[in-house]
Amino acid sequence: MKTLMTRKSTWLAAASALLALAPQQGWCWGHTGHVGISQLAAQALPAEIPAFLRSAQSIQQIAELGAEADESKTTGAVTTATGTIRTLSTVHDAERDPGHFVDIDDAGFVIGGLVPLTNLPATREAFDTAQRNATNPGGQTQYGGYLPYAMIDGFQQIRKDFGIWRALNVGLAQATTDADKAYFRFQLQLRQQLIVRDIGYWSHFVADASQPMHVSVHFNGWGSYPNPNGYTTSGIHSPFEGAFVRNFVDFTAVAAQMRPYTDRGVSTYEQRVPLYLAESQAQIVPVYQAAKDSGNDNYKTNKPAEMAIVMKQLAAGASELRDQIVDAWRQSTQVTVGFPLVRVSDAEAGLVRITPATFGSD
Repeated sequence: MKTLMTRKSTWLAAASALLALAPQQGWCWGHTGHVGISQLAAQALPAEIPAFLRSAQSIQQIAELGAEADESKTTGAVTTATGTIRTLSTVHDAERDPGHFVDIDDAGFVIGGLVPLTNLPATREAFDTAQRNATNPGGQTQYGGYLPYAMIDGFQQIRKDFGIWRALNVGLAQATTDADKAYFRFQLQLRQQLIVRDIGYWSHFVADASQPMHVSVHFNGWGSYPNPNGYTTSGIHSPFEGAFVRNFVDFTAVAAQMRPYTDRGVSTYEQRVPLYLAESQAQIVPVYQAAKDSGNDNYKTNKPAEMAIVMKQLAAGASELRDQIVDAWRQSTQVTVGFPLVRVSDAEAGLVRITPATFGSD
């Protein structure tokens, strides 16, 4: 539990300072980094993705929503009679904040020593059960960080969104009355708004996973672990992802570093997530080595080694987000919609008829 409490203390201190001094959020990639990653991913979507999602308006909305999961933090922030800002524990923050990170140790285990990254349980409930059963240090829970499940949850929602959108288009094409056509047009417009919102909000967590300190026990200084290379124990988390990105990063150059699409050689999202997290976690040493090679600059100024690792991880986040949106679209033909359930692929093949009752039947 020590790791979670340390992270909470870090966040609360940052929250108080940020609320008092500026609107700029200071967690995860920071506002600039999250907006940039979400925007680059949306701009890079291929032509197979529906046109409404590739419009300039949708790209801008997805970009700004990339920071939403941070903007909604500190729901318990209040100002006292003397003007002092203090934070209170709330259901909203206590439930959601741990979804921004997962602490993986140097042996590849989620903190607690029981659950390996390569074999994550199928559900967040099962993950919580496994963590609670851990004997070292004993009693860890999902609230020690459940980022993989925040990602999976959001992906499954977007895949479902796409499936509903596909079925609604079939219904519109099959509709024979003005009333039915009006129904499907309205539902399509509403679903498109939901898709933009759901992708924008979920994109935050995919981006979080590209920040190596969000997937490592070394999340803000090397910490009390073996440190033969003498890496800094100073707090480098916020400088790395916040002011450094805002002050020095050219996102046009980040876009140039984005890799081509890859399915990572797997067929399911649940298989993809651990590979992505492991790729990011493997960059934790380069993050600290870059700080050391820069004369312990700790991401305060524009040092070449520090710039290289920050740019690399921003590009990794944008590339992965683009790919995961593509995967959600491609997999959406296999989801079911309506009640009784209808497979989207059957609807698109004309094997079943889609009517307003498909979605509105009681």
